[in-house]
Amino acid sequence: MPPGEAVPDTGRLTQLATERAAWQAMLNVMGEEEQALINGDADLLTRLTASKLAQLHTLNNLASARHQALLAAGLSADPIGMNAWLTQHGLPEHRDQWQQLCHMEQQAREINLRIGKLIEMRLATTRQALNVLIHATTTQGGLYDQAGQSVAAHTGKPLTAA
Repeated sequence: MPPGEAVPDTGRLTQLATERAAWQAMLNVMGEEEQALINGDADLLTRLTASKLAQLHTLNNLASARHQALLAAGLSADPIGMNAWLTQHGLPEHRDQWQQLCHMEQQAREINLRIGKLIEMRLATTRQALNVLIHATTTQGGLYDQAGQSVAAHTGKPLTAA
């Protein structure tokens, strides 16, 4: 290989591809989570939680391995260090993979913000419903008695009154 030409490090580059695949899997789970929140599918949300946690664990392990490799190479464990490493060892397609990975991370942040807003909307609706029930039970003629049985509201005159 001519002097000055980048020397590919296939192990690290394979790890980069693995990290990209893990981010794609995470984006898929987050997309499902977002859709479940839109549809109000609580059962699906429960099932997705385990998958999302597993993906987060995988992504954390992959990022830690990348950071350790960068530090071992005498580079900083951040995007600047990764770009320097790619300049030394990567090919143009690997730089593209890194850019795609960074883009996926940004997409995940955006989806996470939307998910947070959807959760807040669902919580607000739930709080409103609870407030209605609490208010109804604390006023005369509430919806439920102490035993939790429904009670008809007493309004107006009795039917037998003239």
